[in-house]
Amino acid sequence: MLSGRGTRFTPDSAQMIMARERVQNAGVFDALSTELTQILGEHTAARSRTDPAVPAETTHTSDPAIFLDCGAGTGHYLHQLLDSSPASRGIALDLSVAGLKRAARHRRTLALAWDLWQPLPLASDAVDLLLDVFAPRNVAEYARVLRPGGLAVVVTPGDAHLGQLRSAGMLKVQGEKLRQLAEQMAPAFGVAELNAQVKATVPVDAGLAADLVFMGPAGHHLDLGALRKQLADAGVSHVTIDLDVSLWRR
Repeated sequence: MLSGRGTRFTPDSAQMIMARERVQNAGVFDALSTELTQILGEHTAARSRTDPAVPAETTHTSDPAIFLDCGAGTGHYLHQLLDSSPASRGIALDLSVAGLKRAARHRRTLALAWDLWQPLPLASDAVDLLLDVFAPRNVAEYARVLRPGGLAVVVTPGDAHLGQLRSAGMLKVQGEKLRQLAEQMAPAFGVAELNAQVKATVPVDAGLAADLVFMGPAGHHLDLGALRKQLADAGVSHVTIDLDVSLWRR
């Protein structure tokens, strides 16, 4: 794991990262993993065909594909994509050292502590697939580091996402988030090539429900033990997964 320049933003704590790891290991977001792997498969198939709009010297077909996960956390989704593409290499960017230690466990992942609002530590036209799950988006830098024909995949929460947990401190999803994302990406990427929805109802106990709240921004100022008690008393037994997966091609 490498360390980049300093930042004024607060990284997720080790306790928050452990909560996220428990949620991921429990399979709460398996539906998202399936969608991302499917997108990768389609991208790989498209990349193997000759695209007349992309000059031959920029296709790099003999080089391993480079996957960049911006705001990678534990590297959970990046690792799954790497496992489904054995010749690929991954780069995980995040502020949390605790998260990046986990991301670095995959032998084909370079984990780097980095502020996404700074210029990204990659050459131009270096990345085949860029992944952003609930992370800040430095759109101009995303366009710079993606190769011609490369994909930017952005995951954002829908209106109903984890709605059962809002009374416990889960932040409410801002309305028209998908429209705002489209407007943000348009100057550099144009219109999205794909807008897919991922929806599921997942059973949880109080501990897992508390982890879902604690792994997000609310975890910076909440007590995990108190959260568990609050959600046990509330009788939360399931959560709604409601996600938008948007894809742009450079």
